[in-house]
Amino acid sequence: MNYLLSRLIKQFIPVVFIASIIIFALMELLPGDPAVIILGETATPESVDALREEMGLNDPLPQRYLRWLGNSLTGDLGQSTSGKQVTELFAASLPPTLELAFFAFTFGNLLLGVTLGILAGINRGNAIDVGIGILSGLLIAIPSFVAGLLMLLVFSVKLGWFPSAGRTPFFEDPGDALLHLTLPALALGGIIAAVISRFTRQSIVDTLTHDYIRTARAKGLSNRAVILRHALKPSMMPVVTVIGIQLGGLIGGTIVIEQVFTWPGMGRLLVTSVNARDYPTIQAITLLLVSSYLLFNLLTDLTYAWLDPRLRLGKGVGA
Repeated sequence: MNYLLSRLIKQFIPVVFIASIIIFALMELLPGDPAVIILGETATPESVDALREEMGLNDPLPQRYLRWLGNSLTGDLGQSTSGKQVTELFAASLPPTLELAFFAFTFGNLLLGVTLGILAGINRGNAIDVGIGILSGLLIAIPSFVAGLLMLLVFSVKLGWFPSAGRTPFFEDPGDALLHLTLPALALGGIIAAVISRFTRQSIVDTLTHDYIRTARAKGLSNRAVILRHALKPSMMPVVTVIGIQLGGLIGGTIVIEQVFTWPGMGRLLVTSVNARDYPTIQAITLLLVSSYLLFNLLTDLTYAWLDPRLRLGKGVGA
């Protein structure tokens, strides 16, 4: 618990606070008057002044920042220039993004990345290792949006196996939802899988050279027992850090994929907001991206502390 509190006080909260200042300041530097954007270019100066007063845009900048930060902390993200509350837009766009990120993470990290890395590590130098290395190289070399476009061309347009756009909520129709999720999740998780598999392979190879592994084998343990009981957990410690970095950037990576597959998530909402100069929504999405990245890094630190027997959650950061 002390470790968690220390991370929150020394890293998470200060960084989020500084990021909120930068985000708010950058929005203020952007051209355009939010009142004019809402009312339109034909609005009279009187109506613009009245709306500016109603929105508090005439208040001093520090006062406006503190009001925005306080409202954000209570869940009030402000009003979009479209007339809707930003929380309403989030309620519609966040679940699709989380759904896509979850399946891409599950595929990229757990099912493919770690599994292929372990297989390559325990089969170092043979055909399996070489084949996985070639596959990883290809996945890293092809950008996710290019992979998405190629998948659309082959599996949607040519073969017709998967839908080319749209989304079905998972709990409404799981089968159709998986059909819509497959291609974007593969495109988003492919690069993640390649990176994770390479780190996992190297970590497994390094672990298998340690003295305690040779001792375990000398005791007559099978190769499977050696891997599962003695090599796997220590090998995952450096991999967890990489997984945390990949997971932190996963939400941001959905922005491009959502455009390719017309996925109605936060990425499309952000692009729409930028085109419409919807500054309150842009501020809220950017703050969410920063906070999610820091949160995933915090979870990564906690997982690492659980895996490493030298660390104890109760001894603080310096343990």
